[in-house]
Amino acid sequence: MPIAKLSSAKLNYLDKGTGKPLVFIHGLGANCSFYEPQIEYFSDTYRVISPELRGNGQSGRLNMPIDKILDAQCGDVAELMTLLGVEQAVLLGTSYGGAFCFNFALRYPERVTGLVIADSLAEACIRNFRDCLLKVVQYLGLWGIFLPKPLLTGIVKQQYKQWPYAQKHIAGFVRGMRKREFLYQLLALNRINYTSYLKQINCPALGLAGEQNKAGVIWMKEAMKEIPHSSLKIIPDSFDPSNLCQPAIYNKLVMDFLKEIKYT
Repeated sequence: MPIAKLSSAKLNYLDKGTGKPLVFIHGLGANCSFYEPQIEYFSDTYRVISPELRGNGQSGRLNMPIDKILDAQCGDVAELMTLLGVEQAVLLGTSYGGAFCFNFALRYPERVTGLVIADSLAEACIRNFRDCLLKVVQYLGLWGIFLPKPLLTGIVKQQYKQWPYAQKHIAGFVRGMRKREFLYQLLALNRINYTSYLKQINCPALGLAGEQNKAGVIWMKEAMKEIPHSSLKIIPDSFDPSNLCQPAIYNKLVMDFLKEIKYT
């Protein structure tokens, strides 16, 4: 895969197919293979661009304060789009990539034709007791990323045993994870607060959430109801990331959305 030398970083990326551009943003600690089933499916009719965000995969290192990480990563992708001659695109993000897409659409609205957000959230602030409990559980779990990778891989395999395709990919991401930068990005994610700004997003948006990710369904409902031209679909028998747990359903829902907004 090519490497783009940007003004402040290098980005490893995939660019496959021809047609209108789709820019896929991967989840935390992942790489371009995060969207393997989507790359194969959509590159027949679209130009699929899948960058590895700074701090992940083979891209450059994070070298900024935690509260600037998402902004810097969005700036990288905007610069990459310019380098590739892409003025506007539909952006698709899952989990951390979904939070990235919310931020990107707010910072660069003129560059976004549509959004597909899956298994993500727009706000990490504590507003009630439920949010407090979820935050405590999440921070207690941070120690897990510093376990030996074989042990951590085993835990992930157990968690995703009912989704073998996702299990294989996520185990691979764990083996290649850049632990310190993973932690920095997780801390950045826990500082986001986009909800009150989402009404500014004027492009059509599709939200997707895996049925078995109960907290994720709540977070997606809260986010998507703020975007004026949006809809939300719940994917049965799925977890985060839905694009790997149920790739066929994810692909169909996305393709239906692209046809609905006449992005063909």
